Order: sequence, then C-alpha cells, then structure tokens
Amino acid sequence: MGFFTRLRGKEIFLVGIKGTGMASLACLLSQFGAHIHGSDVPEQFSTDVVLAAAGIGWVATFSADALPSDTDLVIHSAAYDTTGCPQLARAVGLGLPVYSYPAFLSEISKNVGTFGVAGTHGKTTTSGCLDWILRKTGLPYFAIYGSRIQGEPIGRMPNGDEIAILESCEYRDHFLTYRFRGVLITTIEHDHPDWFADVRQTLDSFKHLVMGLPQDAFVVCGIDSEYSRNLASWIRTARPKLSFTTFGTNPSSMFRISSHEDGPQESSYSLEPLDGHFHCRLASVPLCLDIVGAAIFGASLVLREMGLPVDMETLASDPVLPALLGEASTFPGCAGRLETILQERGVVYVDDYAHHPTEISTSFASLRATYPERRLVTIFFPHTVSRTRTFFDGFADALRQSDVLVVRPVYASARHDGNMEDGQAIAGELAAAAGGRLYGDEETLVSDVAKLLRPGDVCITMGAGNNSGLARRIADVRRS
Repeated sequence: MGFFTRLRGKEIFLVGIKGTGMASLACLLSQFGAHIHGSDVPEQFSTDVVLAAAGIGWVATFSADALPSDTDLVIHSAAYDTTGCPQLARAVGLGLPVYSYPAFLSEISKNVGTFGVAGTHGKTTTSGCLDWILRKTGLPYFAIYGSRIQGEPIGRMPNGDEIAILESCEYRDHFLTYRFRGVLITTIEHDHPDWFADVRQTLDSFKHLVMGLPQDAFVVCGIDSEYSRNLASWIRTARPKLSFTTFGTNPSSMFRISSHEDGPQESSYSLEPLDGHFHCRLASVPLCLDIVGAAIFGASLVLREMGLPVDMETLASDPVLPALLGEASTFPGCAGRLETILQERGVVYVDDYAHHPTEISTSFASLRATYPERRLVTIFFPHTVSRTRTFFDGFADALRQSDVLVVRPVYASARHDGNMEDGQAIAGELAAAAGGRLYGDEETLVSDVAKLLRPGDVCITMGAGNNSGLARRIADVRRS
C-alpha cells in the first residue's frame, strides 16, 4: 500500500496551516483523499484564498479544545512546538502521531522517490518551474513548495504519487533529514544568521547534504556564487562518482548562459553547448538561471526514469533538455514572486517575497527591465531582527535602488530573535540609511502611499512578512 493511500480518509489536523509550505501540503493531502482541518492566527494571509478554494477549514485559535476529537494525525509548522502550543500538547497527551512540517516531509522522502530543490535563493521559483515543465512528461510526480503558479486555478491535481519534488530549506539543517535521489542547488550565500553564524557554516550544511546522497543520485548545481563554486570543487573530490552537472554564466559552467538580453515582455539567451536561442518570461539573469536550473534538473530526472545515463553527454545530445527549455519559456512565475496583483489608475501593483539583499537586487533588476523609465515605490517589510542586523549594509545598498522607499517595523517572526522594540529601532535605522521613511502605523502608511502614487508608478510590496494585502488597500484609497 502506497504512502498516501494509507492516509486516505484520515482526519489530519495542521497547526499553523496558513504557512506557505503547510498550505501546499494541506492541499496535496486533501487531493490524495485525506480530511484536512487546521488552526492558525486570525490575521489574513495570501494562503487564506488557497485554503478556501480547496475547501479546507481552519480555526483561529490554538486552544486545546479546538483539536477535533476524531483527529488521526497532527502536523505542525516548525514555528510551533509541543511546549508552547496547547493543541500540540493535547495531541501528545492523547498519544496521536505528531510531526513537524520538516519531519513529515522526511517521512514522505522515506516512502516516495524524492528529489529536492535547495539553495539560498530561488528555490520556490525553480520548484514552480520544475512543476510546470514536468506536467507533459507523464511522470507520476507531485510537488510541494511554498507558493503556486501565477494565474493558475487553485487545486490542480498532481500527476501522481510515485515521485516527490520538494522545496528543501537549509534552515536548521531541515533538508539533512530528507532522503533524496537527486538534488538541485541553486546558489549558496549566507542567510538565516540565527542558525548559521557565517557562510562557512552554511556551506558545511550543503556539504552534509551532498555527502548523504546515495551513490546513484545526481546533483545539479548553479555555480555563479563563490560558495557554490567552492561546493562544486569539493563535490568533485569528495563524491567523484556522483552524476554532477553545473550551470551558470561562469565560464567553467558545464551549461553556460550567454547572450542574455532582457526585454519588457521576455528575455532571451543562449545555453552553451546547445544550439539556438531560448526564451524566458522572467527578466534578469538570476531568474533566468532559475529556469535553466529547473530544466536541467527536470531533464536529469526524465533521463533517470528512462534508464538513460544522467551525464553531460546525454543531457547535451538528448532532445529532452531543449524540449523542457521550450516548456519553461511559458512559465509565468510563482505567486508572490514579482507577481502583478492589479493595475489600476495608471499604477501597477507588484508583490514580491525578496527578503535578502541579493534577492532585493535581483527583483529590482527584473523590475527595471520590465518597467523601464517608471518610478518604483517600494514598501519593504524586513523579516527577522537577526537577518536585518547581520545584512544591514547590504539591505541599505539594495533598497536605495528604489525611487521611493517605505519601511515597516521588522516582521514579528515566530523565531523570537528580537522584541517589538528591537524591530522598530533597527527598521528605523534601515529606513534612514536607505533614504526611506519608517511607518509603524498601517493606516497612515496606506493613506500616505496612496497620496504619493501617480500614473506610471510601480508600487511594490516586498518582504517575507504579511505585506501583500496593502496593495489592494492602497488601491481602494486611491479609488475613493
């Protein structure tokens, strides 16, 4: 009996169900026949509409008595634990199986052939593109990642339940608990400073990831960052028998992007050693690399399932890679990643998840290519005090690329790495350093931004906090 077959008809309760990964998992379990319920905070998030469209209900409380008596299994966001959440404490007291989100993904990987998308940046976009391009291959796969594809109806059924594609985060070394048959690593840079003291610790985590792969696994690695090149050199020495492919703009890339040109509608590029030109709807080289990485990884997976070698010679000669690059040319991007929310009264409203200086610079490069000569008005919601403090200078430099900047107090993450006063203070310092203004009150922010916007502007809600709902509120004020 298959893993998901055993869950069919089970009553599964998800604590923290509105997290992006948790909501994706909730929808998948529902599609495979489980009965899903959950709990979360009353604050509205972008995943509310996803859960509602899937017919999944949730309660706005974590009280013990809100856990249904017929619950068979509990899965919780890593932001909660059994000591601080009454529902989880009750579940443990009742002897119910209780898994954190990463622990449940680990269970999936032990029971289903699993392939991971890892890396400091670009995981969600790459995972979404991989989901997009594999649909016509006939592979019986499903994908779990922290978003959904822009413009698609919510609730698309997965192709099957025999192959898992998992967006796999390095935070707290979660991805080291997964059993992979293949891994894509987009890039490596220091992030999550509340867990990794420096980039060397980050790199070590990725080395442990590769070291834990079985001998017949394959690795695809982008090498445009210094530490991903460091990893690539290490792999060739430490795991010389692994099937290993690199890509990037770096001259040593096995598949090298060249002749890249951005346009307002799409970008074009060549991919050596393949013949011809390819296209991408996402502007900027880093986003194009996400697409190329997804295609190479997808082609490697298809070749493996066909029983063919996963090596440079086969990837470069078999028609599967050019075919997947062609499919990737129509990929519209993921929700919350440079997503156009609405266009009204001459203003384009864009929502973007960028919450690291490198990601912010990439997003601005893409926006400048897509909207040349337009004024960029950015509302930035910093995520975690530790990240804002560690990368303060990088944030200031990146945010100066916006023509008008509004900064909110640091998002009150469940990581407990700073209090409200810390978040307010460092956000104020960042706003001053980046030439922006701090707004602690949402109503004042909405009113003031609505007044300063003018036809031709692009208004961006940016960051990992719950920021996207501001766009419609600002548009409502301008309309009235």
